[in-house]
Amino acid sequence: MSTSPKIESADLSIEQMYKDFYVVPPYQREYVWSDVDVQAFADDIYNEFYGAKGELIADREYFIGSVVVCRTAHGPYDLIDGQQRMTTIFLFLCAIRDALQALGEASSKSLEAMICDTRTGDDGNDVQDFRLLLQYEDSRDVLVRIAQGGPVASSRDDTRSMACIIEAYETLRNFLAAEFGGNVDEIKQFFVAFIRRVKLIRIVTPDLTHALKVFETVNDRGVGLTAMDLLKNLLFMRTTPADYPKLQALWKELTSHLEVCREKPLRFLRYYVMANYRDYRSSSGKPVREDELYEWFGRHAAEIGIDAKPLVFAKDLVSAARDYGQFAAGRAPDGKTPIAGLQNIQHLSGKARQHFILMLASRHLPVDALVELARQVENLFFVFVIVREPTKNFETKFADWSESLRTARTLEDVQGIIRSRIAPEVESKSRTFDFAMNELAATAVPKYRLKYVLAKLAQHVDQVAWQGAQSVQQLDHYLDGKLEIEHVFPQKPEQTAWTDFDDPETAARCVQRLGNLTLLEKPLNAAVCNAGFDKKLAAYRNSKIMLTRAIGNSDVFGKNTSLQRAIGLVAIAPAGNTSSADGSCLDWSTEAIEARQTSMAKLAREVWMVDQLCAQTKG
Repeated sequence: MSTSPKIESADLSIEQMYKDFYVVPPYQREYVWSDVDVQAFADDIYNEFYGAKGELIADREYFIGSVVVCRTAHGPYDLIDGQQRMTTIFLFLCAIRDALQALGEASSKSLEAMICDTRTGDDGNDVQDFRLLLQYEDSRDVLVRIAQGGPVASSRDDTRSMACIIEAYETLRNFLAAEFGGNVDEIKQFFVAFIRRVKLIRIVTPDLTHALKVFETVNDRGVGLTAMDLLKNLLFMRTTPADYPKLQALWKELTSHLEVCREKPLRFLRYYVMANYRDYRSSSGKPVREDELYEWFGRHAAEIGIDAKPLVFAKDLVSAARDYGQFAAGRAPDGKTPIAGLQNIQHLSGKARQHFILMLASRHLPVDALVELARQVENLFFVFVIVREPTKNFETKFADWSESLRTARTLEDVQGIIRSRIAPEVESKSRTFDFAMNELAATAVPKYRLKYVLAKLAQHVDQVAWQGAQSVQQLDHYLDGKLEIEHVFPQKPEQTAWTDFDDPETAARCVQRLGNLTLLEKPLNAAVCNAGFDKKLAAYRNSKIMLTRAIGNSDVFGKNTSLQRAIGLVAIAPAGNTSSADGSCLDWSTEAIEARQTSMAKLAREVWMVDQLCAQTKG
């Protein structure tokens, strides 16, 4: 009668743990603990063992969790779970040894044996080996150098893992110096408490398959680990050992893409699911949450290819992450073509990410289709933002729309989806949009969003004036810091220069209205920011921004020219004489501000294509 291989567990001290040898396999996650994590680890141990006056408290123990290992044919255990803690413990032992040696004290043989000792090699001969070895590429030999007691210094060529290991070692050395100074006896007392009273549970499995299953069970539903870690584990469970290096390389590429674009891995995974699969909901029926992702992958492992073709699935994840990074940078997947709509959404709402669901679902499409989709998504976002309609429901809407985008192939297909999906949403807010734009004031929106509004209006007027010249194609041209928000009627007006606004209530009501605002080059803005209208008008004539030049200059560009047509979009000519007898300007009035606000609100329907989208719902 055969018996199943046994899974063993034992409650061990560090002294007992480090009588064995451990290897972190090449497919494992690299060391990522920061100095904050390491400092907290050391502080927690110290605070457990020492009283308020720094006295060592007898008989206390401190449990730091479990590790999962599996037996190997070559002797050392493969460390499957617990690498961060085990590596930190090993670094702590090295730091204690080096601290004692720096004080002229030879470290004990027992301490040296917990760092490096003799074991029997595969050929039957004795081999000197370190108790912990890192086999993943990013570690290189940094842990070996520390274990050997050699000099260790950070360099620009260090991988992230190397930098974390070096920083952890230095943090532990600093901890020992801060708590015990140069007191050899106190360091030795701490060493004894550390190796005998810090406890772990070691779970030993007969093979890797069992180890990965235990790892999954111990970390059920992401306790201690994220869905990203657990998904990686699931893929390794479905991959043959011969393909581990391929999967590890793919996973490294995946995380690298996400690090470059500074995206949270779990948000990317969630949006990947919502963009690619019809059944993107959790077992509760609601859109899958980040903490439900691993359960979702487990339930759908067969149908999405994890079970049968884990490497193919991993390759698609990598491809999606690569494209996601390009979208986050405002580019098409080719890495070269700018997508203005994506760039503009960053200026409109820097934290917005929901639209990446649509872009991930569309990443197979030609560039012209991606550009058009992003342009209309920008319009949708702006309409909802400006009318103060919550955009939180966009995630679910975009996930539903993704099903159509996954089967789209051409620009015409995307235009059909825009007509059936985006246009009705915009049309439903059309009247509210008019009201919001006619009432828009600087006090109602963040400054960055106000500048986005003025930049889009200015860009459109310039495009009409210069007939699509390349210099006005990018919104960054208006947002690069060379232009300031200009108040025509100033926030701090010169006395006697603005008699129409003597009433404080009138002045307060008008000064922040959109109709009183424009963009102006910094030097000009600095020169006339508080001046009278006559001086401002002279400065506006020197501006390169047609939205600004249009103020009071409606008849200077001839008849039926592109410049005149552009000016006519928002031109408000001053009424009456340019100044009174004492030089005070009477021409910029509350009526002019309201008239210009009305013109800008009307122009906004053209800029954000509200009329065009509304018309599509009636076609």
